Amino acid sequence: MSDWSDIQGHIQIKQDLRQLLAEKRLPHALLFTGMEGIGKKLTAQVLAKALFCGGENAPCGECVSCKAFAAGNHPDFYYLEPEGKAKNIKIEQIRQMQSQIALSPYLADKRVVVIDGAEYMNEAAANSLLKTLEEPTGDVVFILVTANKDMLLPTILSRCMKIYFAPLGENEIAAIAKRQDNIDDAKARMIARLSGGSMSKALSFVDEESLKLNDSVWEFVFAAVTAEYIWRLSDELAAMDREKVMQWAGFLQMIVRDLLLIKAGADDSLLYNGNKKEELDDLAARFSIGRLLYCQELGENLALRLKSNADVKLMVQDFMLKWREPK
Repeated sequence: MSDWSDIQGHIQIKQDLRQLLAEKRLPHALLFTGMEGIGKKLTAQVLAKALFCGGENAPCGECVSCKAFAAGNHPDFYYLEPEGKAKNIKIEQIRQMQSQIALSPYLADKRVVVIDGAEYMNEAAANSLLKTLEEPTGDVVFILVTANKDMLLPTILSRCMKIYFAPLGENEIAAIAKRQDNIDDAKARMIARLSGGSMSKALSFVDEESLKLNDSVWEFVFAAVTAEYIWRLSDELAAMDREKVMQWAGFLQMIVRDLLLIKAGADDSLLYNGNKKEELDDLAARFSIGRLLYCQELGENLALRLKSNADVKLMVQDFMLKWREPK
C-alpha cells in the first residue's frame, strides 16, 4: 500500500478526497460505507498517509511521515478494529484511543484515527466515541469504516461526512484477478460474477477448494436430498473451516437470488451465475416463487447462524432437513 493508484476503482471518491485535502477542507470525521471487500479500509489508510505527508503530491512516499506510515509505526496514527471472541469494539479500546489523541502529535501536525468495523462498537463504546466527535480535542481526523452504517448511532452518523463506496465493476475485478493470480479470462470472469462487486470475495474464490465448494452447491440444488445425502454432505461440511462453510452458504444464496431474478424476468447480465444460464433455467422450472423465497430465508438464516459458536454439523443438518420440506 503506497498511494492512490493502489486503490482499484472509486475514481470519483479519490478525486473528491484529494481535492478536499488540497483545499484543506477535509472534515474532522468521515464515514466510509459500502459492502465488504471493495477498498474502504485501503482508502482510509491512503488518506491517513496523505494527511501526514509533508510532500506536495501527498502521499509522496519519500518523507519521514510516509516512511513511518509504510513501516507501520507512525506515532500519530491510531487504528481500531473489533477484538476478542465477540468481535466487537469495547469501551476500553475507545478510552485508550482517547488518551492517546489527547497528547500533542509527535511526528506530524495532526493525529488520524481509523476505526475499521465501526458498526461493531458496543453501546458504551459508541456513546464514548460520540462525545469525542462532539468535542474533539486538538487536530484529529476520524475515519470510520463500516459495511453496515445502519448499525451505528444516528448521532454518530450525523457528525460524519458520509462517503458511499459502490461495488466494483465486473471488468475491474476480472482484470485484477488475472493480474494477481495469473488465471485465464474465463475463470476470471466467473470469479468476478460470483464476487458481487467485492474484490476480497473474488480473491477468496480463486483457489481450487473454493471452486469445488461452488460445484458442491450446484450438486446440492439438483440432488434428491435424501437422508443419506444429508448426513454425508453435513459430515463433509462439518470437517471444513467455518469460513468455508459460510462460503458454501454464500454460493447457495447466489443461486437462489439468480433463480428469483429469472422468475422476475430480469436481464441476464444481473445474474451471478450467468455462465450457467441453462442450468438456472432448468432449476427455475422446478421451483415456484414461494419455494424460492422459502429457500432464500433458509439460506439467510444459515449464514447468520454460522456466525455464532453453535455446532456446524447440527446447523447444516437442520438447514438441509428444512430445505427438502415441501412448501
